[in-house]
Amino acid sequence: MNLSLFNKPRLRRLYAFGLRHVYPLRRDFDLLSDMLYWPIIDVIVWGVTSIWLGSGNTTASLAGTILTGLILWNIIWRSQSEVSRNLIDEIWNNNLVNLFSTPLSVGEWIVGVLSLSLMKMTFTVSIISSVIMLLYKVNIFNLGLWLVPFFIGAVMSGWWVGFIAAGIVIRWGPKVQTVVWTLPGVLLPFSVVFFPLALLPSALRPISYILPTTYIFESMRSVLISGTIDWRYLVLSFCLNSLYLTLAMTWFLFSFKDSLQKGLGRFNN
Repeated sequence: MNLSLFNKPRLRRLYAFGLRHVYPLRRDFDLLSDMLYWPIIDVIVWGVTSIWLGSGNTTASLAGTILTGLILWNIIWRSQSEVSRNLIDEIWNNNLVNLFSTPLSVGEWIVGVLSLSLMKMTFTVSIISSVIMLLYKVNIFNLGLWLVPFFIGAVMSGWWVGFIAAGIVIRWGPKVQTVVWTLPGVLLPFSVVFFPLALLPSALRPISYILPTTYIFESMRSVLISGTIDWRYLVLSFCLNSLYLTLAMTWFLFSFKDSLQKGLGRFNN
């Protein structure tokens, strides 16, 4: 798989692949609700809840940490969703065989879904960040330059979760499609998105220690509350993300090759 040679035919295939997933946005309410409706509902519910919980807090903005955590979690969710949801959409539409009977390679598909992931995730996060700023006066840019490593870490986390789920679906088919939604949901409490790691029951903390997302959210709270950060957390998060993303992509490519040998036509209804 050679992703470095972006010749004109390859770029045209990637452009066509992108259009294939952008055009349905004009008429598919499910896609639009996934990008906007539910994230905005989350913003409203968690915003009001966090303000209520933090009404007596004079030392730190509980609302700010919860809502900033919500934004970072949406980056993770949207990043993984585009990878795994893209694949399951092709299976639902009986388009998997058609897609890979074209000159489009699996490497180009990966580049395409990652590009779409960045585009759609940026759009969604821009909207919900604006809503949070408008309704609750919480600005994600209060993180300053620390927002950059947090953003990169959240995207990488979303991608490896997405490739694990996509590998499971391409190997075992639609009967296990629920993993697309349940896998990131399982990570939510162990990633300590809305509360400090110290509040998690001690028996569950070993799971949190091996997740890069834990160190992203712990660092985010440290920046917002005390203005300080532990560099070791960021380094550990990046190392774990790099390892998991490499393993997840290897797993997906292995599963795709195995599925290709068995025949992609078996996914057609």
